[in-house]
Amino acid sequence: MKSSSIERHIAHLSQCLRETITTQMAKQHISLSFFQGLILLHIGEFERCTAHDLVVQTKKDKAQITRLVNELIELKMVVREKSQQDKRQSLLSLTDEGIVLFAQIKQLRAEIKQQMTQGLSDGQQQQLQQWLGVMERNLSH
Repeated sequence: MKSSSIERHIAHLSQCLRETITTQMAKQHISLSFFQGLILLHIGEFERCTAHDLVVQTKKDKAQITRLVNELIELKMVVREKSQQDKRQSLLSLTDEGIVLFAQIKQLRAEIKQQMTQGLSDGQQQQLQQWLGVMERNLSH
């Protein structure tokens, strides 16, 4: 297999996944962009986090994260409050409405993962995760 074909498959899979998630969110009347949903998901998984945590987790630049967080605050999905331990830090958490959407998005993504990995055994899925992890680490250096 040509190496460019691996790159092409990964790029195509990434785009298909993004489109599928966006389409399913729209079908469920979740009026967030793909990246707003991604940030909401990360904040929900952390429960409380900083914008820097989101930069590290998503590998997006700080300006993008700031813009997305501000949009979610404006939509009343996220709140920002000063850390009690370190007043220089702001902690992000979900509002009640954000928690409801977090649960919907988490469920939607679980269903899409199930659809995407249909026909792959648990062992094959674990192996695929290992390979993707190796490729990600190779590009991170």
